[in-house]
Amino acid sequence: MNKMKGFTLAETLIVIAIIGIIASIVTPMLFGTTSDAELKAAWKKAYSDLSQATQLIVVDNGGTLAGAFTGDMAGSEDLKNAFASKLNIIKNCSGVSNWGGTGDGASEEGCWHNGANSWYKLNGAGLGNIVYPALVLNNGSLILFYINKSDCSDIAGDYTRCAHIYLDVNGFKKPNIIGKDIFLANITSNALIPHGARGFSNPSTSCIEGSTATTNYGYGCAAKYLYE
Repeated sequence: MNKMKGFTLAETLIVIAIIGIIASIVTPMLFGTTSDAELKAAWKKAYSDLSQATQLIVVDNGGTLAGAFTGDMAGSEDLKNAFASKLNIIKNCSGVSNWGGTGDGASEEGCWHNGANSWYKLNGAGLGNIVYPALVLNNGSLILFYINKSDCSDIAGDYTRCAHIYLDVNGFKKPNIIGKDIFLANITSNALIPHGARGFSNPSTSCIEGSTATTNYGYGCAAKYLYE
C-alpha cells in the first residue's frame, strides 16, 4: 500500500518558528517605512494648508505682513491669533508676556511637549518646555509661533522673514523629532517658505539621518521632504 507523505510535528513547529522570526524582523521595517512616508505626507498637506492661511492673513493686512504684528517677538501672540482665525483649531494657548501673551506658554498650557527631553533635534539633543504661543489643530497637529522681526527684516538665506513656526504633524505622538514629525517654516512679508530652502538651514548639513553632528538639527528636512 502507498504511504501518505507529510510533515512531522517537529518539522511543522520548525517552519512556524522560522516564519515567526522572519516576521519579527520584517514587520518593524515595513511599519517604520510606512510611518516615515505618512509623516512626510502629513507635512506636505500641512504646509499647503498653512500656506493658504498665510495668504489669507496677507490679504487681511493689505498685501504685506511687515508691521502687521508689532513688538518683534511680543507680536507672536497676535500672529498666532491671526492663524487661529484661518485654521480649524481645538485649543489656543497663550504665550508668556515676552511673547505678547498672558498665559504660561505652549508647554504648560497643553499645546506643546512638556518636560525636559520631551522632544528632540535630529542629532538626538533633547529639548524642553516652550513658552511661545501655540495652537492645537483639529487633526491633532501642534503649531508654535515666534516673531523674529515685526518689520520682516530678519535675514534668512537669500530672503528676509518676519517669523517662524514649528509644526508637529502628529501632535503628542512619537517620535517628536525635528525632521521626523516636527518641521519648521519661515513667514515672510507675503509667503511661507520651508526651512532648508533658499540658503537657509541647508539640508546637506541639517538633515542627515543618523548623524549626531552639532549642525544636524533637522531644520533642513522641511524643504528636503517637501520637494522630494
